[in-house]
Amino acid sequence: MSSDNDLQELFNKAYFFLKFRPRTKKEMRDYLYKKIQKRHFSRDDADKVILQLEEQKMIDDKAFVEWFIDQRSRTKQKGAFVLKGEMLRLGIPKELINQRLEEKPLEEEDLAFKALSSKWHRFKNLEKKDRFVKATALLSRRGFSFDLIRKTINKLEEKN
Repeated sequence: MSSDNDLQELFNKAYFFLKFRPRTKKEMRDYLYKKIQKRHFSRDDADKVILQLEEQKMIDDKAFVEWFIDQRSRTKQKGAFVLKGEMLRLGIPKELINQRLEEKPLEEEDLAFKALSSKWHRFKNLEKKDRFVKATALLSRRGFSFDLIRKTINKLEEKN
């Protein structure tokens, strides 16, 4: 086992990785395991660093879920289905995701409207059927249900 001083190089790599955005425990583990392949460190060393980062609250999957949903809701406007898939790929436990979405459900109607509104000018001059197809494709890729998609399209049709 290495001492904490010996682990400083691993900590530096971890801090660098955290510099750009918050990370999940799985992301950090994958990153450090990849880095130790070229060095004299072991997986135990990487796990020690991760444990210490968790104690320092620099890695916190629950806080990451909050941050991630907030970021995606503001910038990408995606539905719960897609967000859930993205977070699962990042290593967030399903229970943690479901708990957050039950406690504070997404305003999917608002998100879908916002997502489609920003692209509506592209579809405006198309025939109604083509406009519906394109708008449906856009919103379904972002994880919204068909009922919500239809409702959102109708709302924008009325507005314009």
